[in-house]
Amino acid sequence: MKIKTIILTMGILSFLFGCKEEKRYKDKHGNEIIEKGDETYIIPAEYEKTGAKYKIFLRNETDKPVSIKDKFTLQPNEEKIFEFVDTDSILFDIGPKIYFGDTGLEVEDKKGELAGIGGEYWEKYKVPDDVEYGFVIVPLGEGDMPTK
Repeated sequence: MKIKTIILTMGILSFLFGCKEEKRYKDKHGNEIIEKGDETYIIPAEYEKTGAKYKIFLRNETDKPVSIKDKFTLQPNEEKIFEFVDTDSILFDIGPKIYFGDTGLEVEDKKGELAGIGGEYWEKYKVPDDVEYGFVIVPLGEGDMPTK
């Protein structure tokens, strides 16, 4: 009986001391953010398309021009800020696609040619504060969605 009590007590103590404090809050898009120790979890909010306009920053860091269907072409080392309506899609001639889905802005990039930017890269590229989203077109396999 003593062994069961000792094991149960150790289990309870390890659970109590092993739990990390959890911080929960919502961002400006309604997503729930959970921070627990060094880990961060995001529970996306449902996104309702309303025809809202967002400013997007794009930069081409490849050695070839990249076309965005029915919009424009970015030359190597060129960047552009443009308005994007949440009912539209951005289709790249190299394959990736940016669009608003059920949980907000989504990216399809099977070959890893897009990198989302923020933080120090936002400053490096001097992206204005009124821009909501930023992406860099990068060489194959160097983006956020690595190739398999």
